[in-house]
Amino acid sequence: MKKAIVVLFSLLLGACNSTEKVKEPYFTQAPIKVDQSEVKEYWVFQPQKTKKFSGKRPSWLPEQPGMMTYKLVIDSNGNEVTKELISTTPNNWITQQQLTDMPKISYLPSDQNTNRVPVEVVMKLAVGITPNK
Repeated sequence: MKKAIVVLFSLLLGACNSTEKVKEPYFTQAPIKVDQSEVKEYWVFQPQKTKKFSGKRPSWLPEQPGMMTYKLVIDSNGNEVTKELISTTPNNWITQQQLTDMPKISYLPSDQNTNRVPVEVVMKLAVGITPNK
């Protein structure tokens, strides 16, 4: 009986350790609001290995060309903390759930961002179309 309890307890601990760890947002200060063109002065996109698609379109990727505007918060570790959909063209081109399901991007602090200042930025992203300027 004791042996079964020890085995069960070991399995439970192993299961807890194998679950994905959620990164807690870390802020050295309140995020400052910046324009999309200014983000690179604070955070630089960190290229990551692209996952190969198995021939199936990812569920978060819209089928038609379109454009979206969303609010993004990058914490002091360079992690995307929130992505909040503001608008889409055409209407309902993408949903908040699809935006949330998109792979998260990591950022490195720029040379000027030695204090790792977190930012809030309104981003515009066009997929398959050329946005009007």
